[in-house]
Amino acid sequence: MSLLKKIRERYMKNNFSLAILSVAIAVCLWLFISLTQYPSVQKTVQHIPVSVDITGSSAGQNGLQVISCSVEEVTVELLGSRTEVGNLSSENLVAYFDADSVSTAGTKNLTLKIKSDSGVNYEVRSVTPDKATVVFDKIETREFPISPKTPNVDVVEGKEIFADDYVCDPSVVQITGPSAQLDKISKCYALSKKDMSLSSSYVLSSDEIQLYTEDNILIDQSELRFSNQNFNITIPVRTQKNVGLTVTIINAPENFDQSTIKFKLSADTVTLACNNSETEIPDTISVGMIPLNEIRPGFTKTFSLSTSLESSEFINVSKLETVTVTLEDEDLTQTDMLIDKSRINISNKPDSTYDYEILTQQLDVVLVGSAESLAEITPEDIVVEVNLLNASITTDQFNWNATYSCPDYDDVWVITNSKISIQRTPKQTGTTAVDTFAGADAAVTTAQ
Repeated sequence: MSLLKKIRERYMKNNFSLAILSVAIAVCLWLFISLTQYPSVQKTVQHIPVSVDITGSSAGQNGLQVISCSVEEVTVELLGSRTEVGNLSSENLVAYFDADSVSTAGTKNLTLKIKSDSGVNYEVRSVTPDKATVVFDKIETREFPISPKTPNVDVVEGKEIFADDYVCDPSVVQITGPSAQLDKISKCYALSKKDMSLSSSYVLSSDEIQLYTEDNILIDQSELRFSNQNFNITIPVRTQKNVGLTVTIINAPENFDQSTIKFKLSADTVTLACNNSETEIPDTISVGMIPLNEIRPGFTKTFSLSTSLESSEFINVSKLETVTVTLEDEDLTQTDMLIDKSRINISNKPDSTYDYEILTQQLDVVLVGSAESLAEITPEDIVVEVNLLNASITTDQFNWNATYSCPDYDDVWVITNSKISIQRTPKQTGTTAVDTFAGADAAVTTAQ
């Protein structure tokens, strides 16, 4: 009793001291009851990070990697000893998913678990969220061709970009990333955003790489790595011009007026380009050659432009592939005529030791021209020439082509293509005679 009396006399002299003593006693009682009657407590820990380390798991051993995880951190309710779980926090707890059940690439829905290296015993009452969507895939490196892309570059009038030499340097790029992502890549572009108008070839540096699917959908590159992101884009600029189209008439007599023949072409112009800056593109080009003797009423012929241009420096940059030529024959007519052998001449005889004789007695020819001229022309107005220049003749009788002309009519031509039959015979060089003189011992031969 004396102890209580001393405490009362010393510490309970006023209300304030009494209040402090009451609080201290209450705390001591709470601690005693908590530790003896309620040894386990529940604790909430927030912002626990989710680990994506799958080293040593079945997924890792199969070459898989975590591409993405839908959950970055969780909140956990723990139950354990008051003196132990009270020291647990987001710094000594880790959330994870079990990757031992994963052996193939793809999207998996996995349960989230909690672990700690602190050695504290506890019970996990709940994890929020309790599942995560995890994407697994293999990381590969593949090589893709890369093309230039310069949407803000154009050329001045009369110039164009030569597509065949419009390239990147380097021409390929190595991309590392998830195989499923790499499978989506259909086209790779080195993009330059520079805005300019060119009159000659130029080299630009790329600003970025763009990747597209087969459906031209832009691909997210956040999970991809590139071996190189700096490319030189060569923009080859060449001359370009719209050129008129014509045809060329060949094997016409010198006096023939080719303007009397009029053609209608299926196209009037074609767009040509040339890589050689020193080569001038002409105003017109011929799509092909037509022999005069093939031109008759109803004539039509189709020419290939690629064939017409194959020996030139010019490049067809239009979509025009062929040109059809049709004769405008409204003012033309044709007639048959019989030519006597007297109108057939042989020129440039190849061997002067032979005589050459025309065996063809008559020749049927077909003439085309204006109705007015054909009404006047006679067989005497037609000249048939057999030119044996550079002819290699091995037989004494042979057939040879002839050319036809109407010297007095420049709007009439012959469409006959008959051959002339010719006979060659050796020329006679003289006769040989034998004179015998009387009393002579020998005969003397003299050429007459």
